[in-house]
Amino acid sequence: MREQPVIRYVRRLSFIFPAMILLILLTGYPLYDVVTMSLFDYRNPALPVYAGMSNYKYVLMDPLFWHSLKNTLVYTFGTVVLVMLSGLIFAALLNQKINVKIRGAFRSVLMFPWLLSSAVVGSVWMLLLSPFGLLNWFLLKVGLINESLAWLSDERFAMIGLILANTWKSFPFAMLMILAAFQTVPDDIIEAAQVDGANRFRRFVFIVIPQIKDLLFTIITLEIIWHFRSFDLVFLMTGGGPVNATEVLSTYVYTDAFRSLDFGHASATAIFMLIAMIAISSLYLRASLTKEGK
Repeated sequence: MREQPVIRYVRRLSFIFPAMILLILLTGYPLYDVVTMSLFDYRNPALPVYAGMSNYKYVLMDPLFWHSLKNTLVYTFGTVVLVMLSGLIFAALLNQKINVKIRGAFRSVLMFPWLLSSAVVGSVWMLLLSPFGLLNWFLLKVGLINESLAWLSDERFAMIGLILANTWKSFPFAMLMILAAFQTVPDDIIEAAQVDGANRFRRFVFIVIPQIKDLLFTIITLEIIWHFRSFDLVFLMTGGGPVNATEVLSTYVYTDAFRSLDFGHASATAIFMLIAMIAISSLYLRASLTKEGK
């Protein structure tokens, strides 16, 4: 006897039901809890009072929130640009026809930062960026600066130091994905362009890049989402200082929640961050579906 479509659908649904329950427990309940907390005033943690939308109004009127948002955008934009440029350059180098063993060793070295924890990366870069660190020594040797810079304790340079450290930790993922995409570009297209007189740079810009533009768009979207909500490296290296020069939204939430014990304001800020992430993801999904429709 042929199985009814409804029974077949229920049977298929039963296979993903355990995963759905786990997803609800790990994601749905915490989200519900954050939304609920954002509607209460926790200035007296023992007796929270319903506050409606006042926490959201407070956050939107707080100058530090807008300062943190600006820093988050600078941090995200700077990191994504450097990560994509580094990924493209190193992927192009690894894609050259060189000795397999040399290329494998070079790839292993370049992948090393991605394997390290944020604590290790933060510690290494705090040493590199210290007044007596390697970066200052190099800049002094080549004559670019006249005296050592206190990168992480100077509000003019702290964000630059964070972006450099985050780029070093993050670029191997982009490099690996782009390298895999390079290897899918048909050789006959590149050879045809070479026969037509296109030099190496023109072949890269006008042949290779258009062939992998969809993957580049995906990587950029993922990098934006990851770095927009970045917390660990910022917290470890600067803690949002000096003088809030590197205060990003994630450290702003942490300060409100665990130092000021104002869970309502922290939860409201977290909801704003969630809305931003949903907006970015929606734009990506819409663009992806539009391309599939074509």
